[in-house]
Amino acid sequence: MRTSRYLLAAFVAAAASLAGCNSLNTMKPGGRGASLDQFTYVSETYSPKTVSLVDTRSQEEIWSMDVPVGQKLIIRFYTNKTKDNIDFPDVMRWDMIPATQLGTLLDNSMPVPDRWSRRVEMEIREAPEYPPETLPVATDIMPGGGPVPPADPAPGNG
Repeated sequence: MRTSRYLLAAFVAAAASLAGCNSLNTMKPGGRGASLDQFTYVSETYSPKTVSLVDTRSQEEIWSMDVPVGQKLIIRFYTNKTKDNIDFPDVMRWDMIPATQLGTLLDNSMPVPDRWSRRVEMEIREAPEYPPETLPVATDIMPGGGPVPPADPAPGNG
């Protein structure tokens, strides 16, 4: 009886630990829901995304990325990492990975304006857009753009 209680307690602790680790994944759409200055954008067939970074002092777009369908873009900002650069004191790190991949090391970086002088913009491109390796199957659209008319009933069925 006592052994089964310990096994049950160990199982509950392991399950809670695994559930907690999954909730710490900050590279999922929406992130962790905390102010980490980290953002994830996933492009899908009916919502392909373009992400841009704008310097709000000049309204100049200083960086932009078209996120291919089936991929996700993760960006994260780090404050005061370029101390010798007064205009661009922070650093933005980013990476593009498959939408199903859980994490990355954010291999790319660049100096950016501080949090009060930058804006991240996300735009949804015209849809549908398909992954490069997938061709759409047109089964219900006529060349003119309308729906396919129903087939005539077979002779003898009417």
